[in-house]
Amino acid sequence: MAHFEVDRQTINDLQLFNDTTGNIAVYSFFDYVSTFGGSKKLTEMMSTPSNDIRVLSSRRDCIKYFYDNEVHLPLNKNDLDFIEHYLAFNVGSISSGIIDAFTKGLSYKFSHNNDYYVVTKGIKEVFKLLNIVWKFYNDLLDKDPPRHLVAIAESLKEFFSIKGIEKIVLTDGDKKLNYFEVGYYDKLFRKQELPAIKAVIKIIYELDVYIALAKAATHNGFCFPEYSTGNDAYVHITDLYHPCIKNAVKNSILIDHQKNLVFLTGANMAGKSSFLKSLGLAIYLAHIGFPIPAGSMQTSIFNGLITTVNLSDNIKSGYSHYYSEIKRVKETAGKILEHNNMFIIFDELFRGTNVKDAYDASLATITALSKIRNSVFLISTHIVEIAAELKQYPNISFRYFASRIEAGKPVFEYKIQEGISEETLGFFIFKNEGILEILENASGKENRLGNL
Repeated sequence: MAHFEVDRQTINDLQLFNDTTGNIAVYSFFDYVSTFGGSKKLTEMMSTPSNDIRVLSSRRDCIKYFYDNEVHLPLNKNDLDFIEHYLAFNVGSISSGIIDAFTKGLSYKFSHNNDYYVVTKGIKEVFKLLNIVWKFYNDLLDKDPPRHLVAIAESLKEFFSIKGIEKIVLTDGDKKLNYFEVGYYDKLFRKQELPAIKAVIKIIYELDVYIALAKAATHNGFCFPEYSTGNDAYVHITDLYHPCIKNAVKNSILIDHQKNLVFLTGANMAGKSSFLKSLGLAIYLAHIGFPIPAGSMQTSIFNGLITTVNLSDNIKSGYSHYYSEIKRVKETAGKILEHNNMFIIFDELFRGTNVKDAYDASLATITALSKIRNSVFLISTHIVEIAAELKQYPNISFRYFASRIEAGKPVFEYKIQEGISEETLGFFIFKNEGILEILENASGKENRLGNL
């Protein structure tokens, strides 16, 4: 799979997987798999983004096929786990010779040997699974599957033509096998055709993920990304939201080569960080071919995604927050130098220092980034004063999240708009919490105690 640049900070910002903070993971919105192997495959897919449009389109088309068509593959986690255990069972295969098979069977009948039980149950579960897959294979061919699923169907067709295997789909899965048949199928499954059966199980886990992702798209109302083949950066998303935010307000945005840097402002809690996380997540999901939490999405293919949203102090290295920010900007600059066509997000650039240094560093950074036309940049900040200096650059677009005071309380619409924010609600919110009154009461109490 072609390389797509992403790092640990970005993965953490996007909340893709469970962490120690207890936050809801994006993974949970796609976790409709039926098997443990499917769960591992889902994690693998979510961890390996690509910039190969063929890979992404193929995966998306497979998911969409199951989204559009009623094709079932009823799998049972426990049954698959037992089959895996049986195939890896560390005992010699039972002989298919009449005398030896009869002896082993007779021995089990009187001693209830556990090895023989595992073998006979394993064979029964393989029979049941292969009959399920055979029905799925026939249903698949009836509904014009995409190219990758056609290739999977061809592999299954080849498998079911193997001598001994082809009889299984014509056999009653509940039929009780005699001792000779147990030996025959044990040798067939765990020795002669073991690689072929493992290959089919691998296919089953992949199909389990496609079906799970189709269920996720249906259940959550996600859309499927459309990919642009042009060389210029382009992202158009409607009704974008973050799935981890309950009753999230949806937003739309268009970014193209002519306006490749978005300068985002707004008061605290107005929705900037949530929007940037949602946008970063949509870009990431599109580059693993997954459904998107949005109404629609068209995007060009990027070579990487770098976000800086929840950057913390690096206490272990002795870094302050501001120096961690500087290091992060430097690392990002290096990635831009290595790879063109990157998607970069900075939330609250240089928040860890005084206003003067933050102003100078932000202006210098954004000015330098504005001269890079082969990548996309989204930068949020409280320092709206630098907007006047940036208006001279034609490729910068200005967006903000509005807020207002209504009946003495801050009101947030969480809708992105064109322009620059002028609201400064931070001190109002501070005063509204009654902190000064509490401190004054504490001071008065101390004075009263001192006079006793």
